Amino acid sequence: MPIQGRNQPLVALLWHTTVVLVLLTVGYYLLPLRMTGSGAAAGGRLVGSVVAWGMLLVFLRVATRRSHERLPAEYVRIQRLLSALYLLVLSFALLYAITGTVAPDQFAGMTTRTDALYFSVTTTATVGFGDIHASGTFARLLVTVQMLVNLIYIGTALRVLSSGISFPRRDAEPEPEPEPEQDAEQD
Repeated sequence: MPIQGRNQPLVALLWHTTVVLVLLTVGYYLLPLRMTGSGAAAGGRLVGSVVAWGMLLVFLRVATRRSHERLPAEYVRIQRLLSALYLLVLSFALLYAITGTVAPDQFAGMTTRTDALYFSVTTTATVGFGDIHASGTFARLLVTVQMLVNLIYIGTALRVLSSGISFPRRDAEPEPEPEPEQDAEQD
């Protein structure tokens, strides 16, 4: 079998996952952080944003189902876990961006939506460069919740991934071969 044929499911997984992550990121940047203007206009923008975000998620779900028909079950599991993790990262980034917009004193160094995404990724990766940090009580609470959710999610994701994989045990001794039966009539 040619190399391209063997790697085709992996390429499909990487391509589809990349498209999902890019669309989720675009949706993150399109959601409004603050409702300005009159009550009706602000409410309309909020409803429109939520509907658009919901439509994006429905589109991604339908596209994912179609691509999963052609992928091995392990790849489908990996893609779902990656997408869910990124959706968590974006959700916390959105909370950080809204908090930074409404109460700028809660985060030191966070001024843009990209800063919020960067902070969420560095928190998930447990890197914490220190250039952006929670300075207010509410922000610290949000970051603590994200860290706990990350621990639970990553532990669960590792369990789910490892449950479908079996490895031969190295310490298992091979079964002894049966001894050939000897004739009882030997002289």
